[in-house]
Amino acid sequence: MKLFSPKYIIFYSVLGLITAFTIIPFIRSLIDYSIGVEILISSAIVLPMYALITRLLKKYLD
Repeated sequence: MKLFSPKYIIFYSVLGLITAFTIIPFIRSLIDYSIGVEILISSAIVLPMYALITRLLKKYLD
């Protein structure tokens, strides 16, 4: 696994953009807690999602 290869950089950049502008605002709109709790809940959803997507696309990335 070469984290600094062009494929990984592009992959995580696109995944980060999708997460930052679609998934996180959607999650935050569903809950109404303090900002710290919202960050914890969002992280608990996003980090496993990154792990799952990376495993599913492992063949493309290597």
